[in-house]
Amino acid sequence: MSFFDDIYNKIFKGKDEGPAELIHETLERTSRESESFQSWLDSSKRAELMTEIYNAYHLKKKGIVTKLNVHLLETKYSNGFAVTYDNDMSSDEFRNLFDYLKEKTLDFEYRLAQNDRRIIDRASFEEVIEKWYLKPQGLELEEKKTNQLYGNILIEYVMIDRKPSYIKLMANIYQDRLYSEALPFEEFIEKLFDRNL
Repeated sequence: MSFFDDIYNKIFKGKDEGPAELIHETLERTSRESESFQSWLDSSKRAELMTEIYNAYHLKKKGIVTKLNVHLLETKYSNGFAVTYDNDMSSDEFRNLFDYLKEKTLDFEYRLAQNDRRIIDRASFEEVIEKWYLKPQGLELEEKKTNQLYGNILIEYVMIDRKPSYIKLMANIYQDRLYSEALPFEEFIEKLFDRNL
């Protein structure tokens, strides 16, 4: 397919052909967003929100639903959670949470492997997906295996019609003899929410 055909199909795509990806770009923060993040980082709101999510996460594991809607994602090779946007938060605070989860993960010997934003035209709404994808720094252990730490970490922030919807964090582990056994996800959670300091 030629470049022109590709552009033409993206602009005039029929509804029965599925969603059209309008934009796929590198995710970078504006100076205003960076200032908002720094201000939020130094405020009591950050600690309050992280405590609320931590408590909601552990209550959900016991089958108790809280006002803050947290979803658990648990499989053999992937573990994580998602937080649904709550109207008591500002959209800036929710975006700052997304960025903070990335910054905290970088503290655990991780590196940013991918950062992007996709805007997708769905049949009845526009979806924006911002993504941070982090990988272990690749430190080799004594037994010549690569240390996978907690696995690869995927953090996504999804907006529907430019309004916050949810943030998802997933740890996906390797099942390969070239990698160390993954560290427990619950240990990652404790570190992420500053509970083991």
